[in-house]
Amino acid sequence: MSQPFHETNSHWPDLPPLRPWQSACIRHALDTLSTDQPHFLCQATPGAGKMLMAAMLTRELMEREAISYVLYLGPTTTVVERAAETLAKVTGREMHGRLGAHGAAFTYHALRSRLNELKRLASQAKVLLIWDESHHAAGHPEALADANQWGMALMALERQVRFTLALSGTPWRTDGSCLPLLRYLEAPTDNESADATKTSGQPQQLLQPDFIYTLEQAIQDGVCRYPRLQLVDNRSIRLTSYHPRSGRRENRRFTSIPNLLKHPAIHYSSLLRHDEPMQRLLDLGSEKLDALRKVTPDAAGLVIASDIAHAEEIAQVLEDRHQTVCLVTSKEHNAHARLQAFRDDTSQWIVSVGMVSEGVDIPRLRVCCYLSHIRTEQHFRQVLGRIIRRQGDNDGDCFLYALNEPLLRRYARRVTDDLPEDLATAALTKPPSGPNGTGARPDGTAPADTTSESGTGSSAETMKTVGDSHDSPPSPQVSMEGNGSTNSLDPDVAFSQAFFERLVALKLSL
Repeated sequence: MSQPFHETNSHWPDLPPLRPWQSACIRHALDTLSTDQPHFLCQATPGAGKMLMAAMLTRELMEREAISYVLYLGPTTTVVERAAETLAKVTGREMHGRLGAHGAAFTYHALRSRLNELKRLASQAKVLLIWDESHHAAGHPEALADANQWGMALMALERQVRFTLALSGTPWRTDGSCLPLLRYLEAPTDNESADATKTSGQPQQLLQPDFIYTLEQAIQDGVCRYPRLQLVDNRSIRLTSYHPRSGRRENRRFTSIPNLLKHPAIHYSSLLRHDEPMQRLLDLGSEKLDALRKVTPDAAGLVIASDIAHAEEIAQVLEDRHQTVCLVTSKEHNAHARLQAFRDDTSQWIVSVGMVSEGVDIPRLRVCCYLSHIRTEQHFRQVLGRIIRRQGDNDGDCFLYALNEPLLRRYARRVTDDLPEDLATAALTKPPSGPNGTGARPDGTAPADTTSESGTGSSAETMKTVGDSHDSPPSPQVSMEGNGSTNSLDPDVAFSQAFFERLVALKLSL
């Protein structure tokens, strides 16, 4: 494939010009793909424009007659439909998969039922297989026990296709298994990896992408917005628990959510469903979105909920605030049409669980409230990718709000590690003093962690107790205090409005 690559779109004036990273990736793929090296992994930060790059590479390979057909695989129907549109527009060829087409696009879920059909097609044509959001598949020829159905199907199909192109902004799996078709090398040994090898009995494998485009590079190039991440906490928390034998009530005080979550009776997912933390995140998101819409009237916000019922509740809260809301969940029969309509209108908010968490291109999204119970770095970065894609020269920032949960804080810090050095700064707003003039340390821990006190307390300070029976001690109750009073809320947690915000990667150096 030594022919020169023409980077201009003079013959396709309606297509956006290629960005330097896209041109560089295409050139490298054209130089790399061969019979001896048929697989190529592009690791580019979410929002950078991987699909346009893939479509332009497809067009170039077709013009060189290196391939005659393209198969695209993606995680959701919405992502697949969008990819098929891009491929058809860029190549000028039909991608509907029927007679006369030069390509087809399917979800990973549909792959298994069509596998034999696609294998026959690939054996008769020179096929490029594009598998997007590649972290969904697991499998390796030397570790078939770790493969999932999608990974097994990909490995079976790969034997018939000419080339494969893997796309992902987060090409790793939370369960630690390998991705199929990609190159892994044994990781350099240090104390930590040696311990991991000893525990697992297997050497640690390091993925070898063929092309990498980082968030730092994307921000420097003006491709992605600068993410401002804000984690919300509470400075005065009281947990009321009961001794399992004596039934004596014990009150413990905490000065941050991370310390509260160390208690075995309290779980992060339960905090997301209570009014005060949810309202606080929506307050911050709405205030920021209102300010952005004064300059950019179609700017929009995204809320990621924990489940469908949670999403419906959040949508109702926003509508009660006279916000325009699009609810998109798998429960809605016209969810994909609603998603498409939201992309092109001026509604303020879209609320979803998983349908907008990855691969969906809605550049007008600028604000996100993260109320998902999922706490993996992959999911966190994929959600951040929904608001990070720039529309022009005057939308340089995006904003994500979440609770100050330890894992989310770690992921936010890791995002700052991938920011330009002069932008990767962190600041902490000075929290208001507690009832006794105390506050949290800069890392969010309590000065003396917790104190224990016995007594009855007052109804304003503790929740009404709920027990399974009169023979069992009541369940622990949480009260988050401010100025000596709280807003009580059934069934377990009460929050005050005395929140403080932890600002991560928020300060832009001038």
